[in-house]
Amino acid sequence: MKNFLLFIFILYLITSLSYQQINLQCSYVCYFLNFFNHNERFLLEFEKKKDYITIENIMTYGKALQTHGKVIMIFLDDLINKHRTMCPLILITINMYFNNVSETLNMIAQNDNGGKNDAEKLLKGYKIIHFTVKEKLEMQLNKYCCNIPIDDYMVSCKPPISENEYAITNLININNDLKDSVLTKFNLSEDRNSYEIFHPKNILFYDLMTPQIIYNKNNTIKIDNSQHIELNLLRFTPLKLPFSNRTSLTIQDVFEYMKYNFYSLDVIKYIKMVIIASFRPIAILIRNFLTLINVASSENSNSVTSWIKNNLIGMGHIIIKYIKKFDTLGLFNHNKSFLKYKILNGFIKALNNYTNNKKLSEIDIEYNNKLIEVLSNFFIKNKLYFTTNIVLTNENINENNVDKIKNQLEKIIQKVGIYMNDLQKWSNHINLIKDKCNSMWFYNNIKINNFITSKVLDSICRSETHSVIYNASTNDNNKIEIGFYEDVQDVEDDYNYYWKIITEINSKELKDDHNKSENDINDSLKDQSNNKLLCMFHYLPYNE
Repeated sequence: MKNFLLFIFILYLITSLSYQQINLQCSYVCYFLNFFNHNERFLLEFEKKKDYITIENIMTYGKALQTHGKVIMIFLDDLINKHRTMCPLILITINMYFNNVSETLNMIAQNDNGGKNDAEKLLKGYKIIHFTVKEKLEMQLNKYCCNIPIDDYMVSCKPPISENEYAITNLININNDLKDSVLTKFNLSEDRNSYEIFHPKNILFYDLMTPQIIYNKNNTIKIDNSQHIELNLLRFTPLKLPFSNRTSLTIQDVFEYMKYNFYSLDVIKYIKMVIIASFRPIAILIRNFLTLINVASSENSNSVTSWIKNNLIGMGHIIIKYIKKFDTLGLFNHNKSFLKYKILNGFIKALNNYTNNKKLSEIDIEYNNKLIEVLSNFFIKNKLYFTTNIVLTNENINENNVDKIKNQLEKIIQKVGIYMNDLQKWSNHINLIKDKCNSMWFYNNIKINNFITSKVLDSICRSETHSVIYNASTNDNNKIEIGFYEDVQDVEDDYNYYWKIITEINSKELKDDHNKSENDINDSLKDQSNNKLLCMFHYLPYNE
C-alpha cells in the first residue's frame, strides 16, 4: 500500500511539474505573440503613410524591437532553469532574431535579381521575418496551449495608444516601458546575469569560431594565418556533402551561414555538429595508428617490424590518454556507449593485440578495420567527412620510409595534443550550452538531416567568404592529414563506400522515424518545418 501511495505521489509530482512547465512556456509565447501584434500596428503604418518609408524610420522600428533582447533571454533563462527537460525552440528563434550577432535587425528582402539596399526592400525584409515568426508563435499556442490557463498579468502587452501616437518615433519609448514592466518581475534573473549565456554569440560559439577572422564593412572575411591556432582542426572540419565546385564545405562555412539563421532547429543541429566534430582529430589519429600497425604486420614490412614496434606501442598509449582526456571534457556524456565502450575499449584491445603478439593476425587486422569503419560511420551519419582509407593503406614499411612515417605520426600526435589543451579551455562553455538544451533530449532527438540544403550549398559555394575559408583550410598549418597519412580522395571504391554507408544510414533513419510514437517529442520540431527563413534567399544583412 505504501509503495502504491508513493507511486501515486510521484506520478502527481511529475504531472504537476509538466503542467507548470507547459503553463510557463505558453505564458512566454503568448507574451511575445502580443508583443509582435503590438509592433505590427506600427509596422502597418508604413503601408498607410508612404512618406514614412525612409531608411531612418525603418531602422528605428528595428531598434524598438531590440528593446526586448534582454526580455527574451531572461524568459529562456527562467524557463530552462526551472524545467530542464525541454528546449523551447520558438523562444530560441526569437532570441536568435532579436540578439543576432550583427547586433542589428536591419535585413533587406532578397530577390533573384539582387538590387540595392533601399527602404522598400528593408521594410519588406522586416515584414517577411515579422509575419513568419508571428505565424510560428500562433502555431505553438494553438497546438499546445489551447486548454492552458494563462495569467493575463504576465502576458499583457497592450499599452493604450491614441490614434495620433502611432508615429514610429514613439515606439522605442513605448517598448522601453513594456520592457521595464516585465523586468520588474524578474529581478532575481536579472541580478544573477545567468541569462547572458543565451546570447546568440554564446550559442553559436562566436568567440571560438572567430579568433583569426577579420571582418570588413561588406561582411566579407579575411583569415589571418600569421598566428597558428590548433583549434583550426575543429573550425576547418570538412563536411561530407556534394559540392558543385569540388571544394569542401567546413564547420567555419556553416558558422558564417548560421550567424543570420533564426531557425532554432538548425541552431541545435549546428551545436551538435560542432560537438561531434570536436572528436574528429582524435578519430583521425586512431585511424592512422590502426592503419600503421596493420601495415607494420604485413609480410613486406618484416625487416623493420621489431625496430618500430616499441615506438608504436608508446604512441598507442598516448592516444589512449587523449581519448580518456576527451571523455573527461564531458562533450560526449550522453554518448558514452560510443566513446567508452566502442572506441576506447576497442582501441585498448587493438593495442593489446599488437603488444602481446609478434605481429597482428588476419583476425586482428579485420578487427582494426571494423573499428575504423565504426568511426567512419559515426562521422558520415553526422555529415562530417571521414574516410576509412589513407595513403599508407597501400604502402609497405621499409628501411627507406620507416623514419619518415614514424616522424609524421609523432607530429600528428603533438598537434592533437596541443588541440586537446586548447579544446579543454572551451569545453565548459560548449557543455554549458549543450546542457542548457537538455543533453539527453539533444542527443537522442536531433539528427543532422536536411540542414544544409542544395540551395544553401550552391549559395555558399559561390560566396567570396567560402573561397577565403577554403584557401585557409587547405593551408598545411590547418591540416591534420600530411604525407603518408593523407586521406585517399577521389578514389572510386572510397566514393562508392561512402554512398553505400550514407544510403544505409538514411534508410535506417527513415525506418526509425516511421516507428516513433505519436507522442514523440519530435512533434514539436515538425511545427517549425513550414516557412523556414533562409539567410541569402529571403533576406540579407543591411549595410548602412
